[in-house]
Formats: sequence, structure tokens, C-alpha cells
Amino acid sequence: MKNKSQKLISFFLAIFTILFTSNFYAQNKKSTSEIIPGFDLANLDKSVSPKQDFFQYATGGWQKANPMPETESRWGSFNVLYENGQVKLKGIILEAEKKGGTKGSSSQLIGDFYKSAIDSLGIENAGLSPLKFRLERIESLKTYKDFPEFFAANRKEGIGSPLSFYIGTDKKDSQKYIAYTSQSGLTLPDRDYYLKDNERFQKIRVAYKDHLQKMFVLMGNDSITAEKNATTIFDLEKRIAQNSMSRIDRRNPELTYNKMTITELQKLSPDYDWKKYLTILNIDIDNIIVSQVDFLKGTNSLLKEIPVEDWKIYFKWHLVDGAASWLSHKYVKQNFEFFSGVLGGVKQMKSREKRAVSLVNGKLGEPLGKLFVGKYFPESSKKEVEGLIENLRSAYLDRVTQLDWMSDETKVKATEKLKAFTYKIGYPEKWKDYSTIDIKSNTVIENIYAVNRWKAQENLSKLGKPVDKTEWGMTPQTVNAYYNPVNNEVVFPAGILQPPFYSPNTDVAINYGAIGGVIGHEFTHGFDDSGSKYDKNGNLNNWWTTTDREKFDAKTKIVVEQFDKYEPLPDVFVQGKLTLGENIADLGGLTLGYYALQKYYDKNGGRENIAGFTPEQRFYLGWAQVWASNTRPEYVKQQVTTDPHSPSQYRVNGPMSNLDEFRKAWDAKNGDQMVRSGDLQAKIW
Repeated sequence: MKNKSQKLISFFLAIFTILFTSNFYAQNKKSTSEIIPGFDLANLDKSVSPKQDFFQYATGGWQKANPMPETESRWGSFNVLYENGQVKLKGIILEAEKKGGTKGSSSQLIGDFYKSAIDSLGIENAGLSPLKFRLERIESLKTYKDFPEFFAANRKEGIGSPLSFYIGTDKKDSQKYIAYTSQSGLTLPDRDYYLKDNERFQKIRVAYKDHLQKMFVLMGNDSITAEKNATTIFDLEKRIAQNSMSRIDRRNPELTYNKMTITELQKLSPDYDWKKYLTILNIDIDNIIVSQVDFLKGTNSLLKEIPVEDWKIYFKWHLVDGAASWLSHKYVKQNFEFFSGVLGGVKQMKSREKRAVSLVNGKLGEPLGKLFVGKYFPESSKKEVEGLIENLRSAYLDRVTQLDWMSDETKVKATEKLKAFTYKIGYPEKWKDYSTIDIKSNTVIENIYAVNRWKAQENLSKLGKPVDKTEWGMTPQTVNAYYNPVNNEVVFPAGILQPPFYSPNTDVAINYGAIGGVIGHEFTHGFDDSGSKYDKNGNLNNWWTTTDREKFDAKTKIVVEQFDKYEPLPDVFVQGKLTLGENIADLGGLTLGYYALQKYYDKNGGRENIAGFTPEQRFYLGWAQVWASNTRPEYVKQQVTTDPHSPSQYRVNGPMSNLDEFRKAWDAKNGDQMVRSGDLQAKIW
């Protein structure tokens, strides 16, 4: 089922974000000694010492000058850049709409999809009719034995089921695709929302039941029936949550890799006919990876034990809920009030045009991205970023060589993995062909399902083929970056390779703090608590000596304990284990970016103070400005529950307080808030 946290945390929970203000690159009359190219000095809060709270010092001015818009739960540097990108995408979409084109062309697909999304009158008149035959399909269910066929039909349309099924790279044989099944089925963002018994979650559960009841009334139920249905949904989802693996455990790739034969799978869940399900999907396999064994066992029992009439209520809810954002206004409004309002603290819905651009971008992101890079991505950036990547790789190789806690045996393996890293920059080498999708200008719901069907078939068709190493996990216009452990690759879309994250016109130190920190962050993901379990070929395979692994775990424990103590709101704490991978990557990214900058100056010269700041000080300002943000309490509460990334202030103060290089740059001493020393200091890479 669709994870509602995705509705609340816009690509957020993007690993990286950026500060983009109109005056970053504007010409002004100040002398070069008074400005830092790529960093606006007005962003500083000089009432705070950088030795005590560097986040506030570096971004406090930005926070004051950028109050939270009513349409947002978080307003930060990423959001500003995102909105700027949306304006560009809207221009491309409107051009496509005007151009039209032959059936299946990018302009036709994009233009007609957008038309269908802004056709408010048509959507209003349609009501629930676009879901009619799917609701009838649910109503026709007689017993739990009908579920395999029903789930297979849903899978073909991209409609979720309590048992997720997909084709992905085999984590222990990265040259092959294999089938996976994993947990699913919840509406609220995480199992904790159903199970944790504190005041915050209790209030959300009450609000969720109220939302369910209101939605069932909109669907035609009387108030008594709607209340009964709301209770049925919540009780069923609570049982699913009880079977679900925690987010912390799901971060461990060894716990989620349970390879079985289909015969073994059937024995594990005897009341669900897997062979029938696979036959309908036209899937012929001998093995499958079960990501959560206990969940599969528990769900098997639920499918049989829960009355089919209750399941039908559940399936109807998830069908309508999944489509609610593009049904008539009464559904859109109620959907917004709970998921964006109650959970996210958002005060005002975005315009239909903005939501339509976002929808087209989400469903047809690659053909839209092809037009985007053709218009906005300078090829010169590609080569320059390649140089940055290789400089970061060289810095990492130096760091590994100098480690005093790792044995020579493990260093050889770490070095081999680093040298085997590949990277993708800007956009895919080859573009997927979307031309067979039937997109019409007046049926937004059917257009959504049409794209879902194409993507479902595209995923299922991978089985039996060699792994496509050229495939991207993000669209080119995405302001983000990622490390893919099964490919042992780092990927930097065009969306992140723009000012002020990166620009040839920016101060070198600022560039290395921003995009250099990003590159180092992604490299370090290959050596965090999860990524370090994959070898140079992308296989889940232990390449560590037992002693070295124990030393590494001891070092990461310090990071866990550090972040466990961070309290962004009263009695709301960061989860050190959930955020460990990202916190390790931030610590590594800053370390590598710093030493890569030193390599740059050693080779090219140009080391100078600007506006009173040394190159090293500007480096840290470059990283900090990435995280400038204002957030609503509701956003923060959800973030610490569901997001593997720490709140922004701790992505700055957290890693920097561990770095000897930071304290040297800012002349910080023991006793300053930005200095962790002794047993409290985390040093890994």
C-alpha cells in the first residue's frame, strides 16, 4: 500500500538539499573582499558563536528571512530549489501541452497527462466512477482463496496489497534479477503510529479514525456504518503493524535477505496460493527473497482469520485512499486535512497547477527529465564533476591507508572497493521508451493507472534478463544523490548539479563544502553500517576480519549514542540507530570533502581569505548552507519516527562537533558546545 509519509515529506527526506536564493549570483557593487561567491553573508547570525551552535551561526539569518509558507511543513534550502525547478518543469509541460504531437511522443504524453490533471470540472463530474469496476472487483471476493488472483490484478495496476512483490537485483548475486516479497499494507507512516502508547500517537490514532469515518461518509456510508468501517480498518491495520519489522531492523540487509524455494515459501504461508499468484503474473521462478519472514507468517494467518467482509472494507479503503488526491474536491480536501494538516502541520493546500506539475513529474519523470536536461543541463558540468569525484576518491584512498584501527588485510579489500566505485552524472545513457502508454487528456485516474501498468510490466519483465547497470533510480531533474550498493555506484542527477550546490563561478571552498560533501557522503554510504556489508562487486558478502568489524561497530556505537541524545522538541528524540547510516555518511562526507579541498589547493594554489574567512571556514559554511531550514513541529515528530536522516541542525552540528579539522578552523576548544572530545568523539573514516 502507498506509504503516506511520502505525501508529507517531499523528497525530503531527500538525502541532500540546497540553498538557492536569487541574490547568490547577482552582480552587486561590493568588492570581492566583502563577498563570498556562492554564499550570502546575510545568512549568518553573528549573535551566535560558531563554536557554540554552528548551524544557527551559519543559517540563522536565512531562517529569519525565509518564514514558513502556509503550503509547507518544512521550508529549507531544498524547497527553494525545488520550487525553482518546478517552475522550469511547468514551462516544459506547457510547451508540450501546446505542441501536442503524435500519439506516444513525449510531448503528447506529458501534455495530455497535465491536461487531465487540471481538468477540475471533469474530475468533479466523474466522482468515484473511475474506480467503479475496481470497487466491483473487490465486492466480488467470496473467500480468502480469491486473494491471489485479486492481488495479482492489483499488482498489474500498481495497486498495493499487504504482500508486496517485485523484481530486483539479487543482493548476493548482483548480476542477476530475483523476485522479492516484503511487508506492506499500512496507511499511517510507520508501525509505531499504531503500537506506541504515548500521547502523541494516541491523538493521531483518534484523528485517523475520524478521517476514516469522514472518508467513508463521502463514499456513501451513513455515519454509523462509516464509524464501524473506520474501526474495522484501524483494527486490521494494527494487526498488520504488529507483524511488521521495525525500520531499524529493516536497515540490516542480512536480516531482510531470506532466500527460499517456492515450495518453502508455500510452506511458510500455506493459506495463500503463491503458485496461482505467480501464474497469473506470468512469472516462472524457482527462488524468491522473503524480506520479512515473521510478517509473511503473520499475514498468512490474517488472510484466513479476518472475515472476508472486513478485508473488502480494507481493500475499498486503500483503493479510494490511493486515488484520493485526484478524485473530486471533497476527497482531496479531506485527504489534505489529515495527511498534510494533522500529520504535517500544513495550513494551506497547493494550487491545482502545482499539484498537477508534481503528478506529471512523478509519473512521467524520465521523459520529462529528457526535455529538462536538454534545456537546462550544461554538459561542461559533467566533466568538472567527474574531476571532483576522482579527487574525493583519492582523498578516501589516502584516509583508508592512514587508518590506525583497521588491519592491512581489510584495508586491501576497502581499497579494492573504492577503486571499483563507478558513477553516473547528469542523466541516463539510454532513455526508456514510454510510447506505448495510452494517455488521454480527460481521464487523470486512468492515466495514473496506465502509467502504473507500464511500470509494473517493466519491472516484472526484468526477470531472466541480465541486470541493467545503466538504469537510474532517480530522474535527472531530482535534487538529490544516492549510493547503490548492488552496483557499487554513486549517482548525481542534473538537478543537484546547479548553483549553489555546484557552479564553476562559486568559491572553490564553498563548492567542496556543498557538492564535495555530497560526493563524500555518497562514497561513505559504501562504508556505513549497511553499505559496508557489500563487497566491491555489489554482493552482500563479508569482506571484513572479525576484529576489524568489531572495532568498526564500536566506533559507530559512539555515533548512535551521540544522536540518541539530540532532542529537537521537548521529549522528542532522534533515533541514533535509525539515522546511523546517514550520520556516518555525513561525518565521512565532511572529512573527505575537507581533505579533497586540501588536495585541490596543493595542486592548483589559490588559497586565500575571502571576506575575512579562511578557505577551511568557508568549506564548513558551504556544508551548513545546504541545511538551512525552518520546520513545523509536526514535521519534526514524523521525521524522527520514519526518516533515516537526522533533522537539519544535527546534520551540521552533529558531524562537525566530532572533527578536529573543524575546531582548528574555528579555534574551538574543549568546553565549547561544538567540541566533542575523548570517549565522546566519533572518528571513523
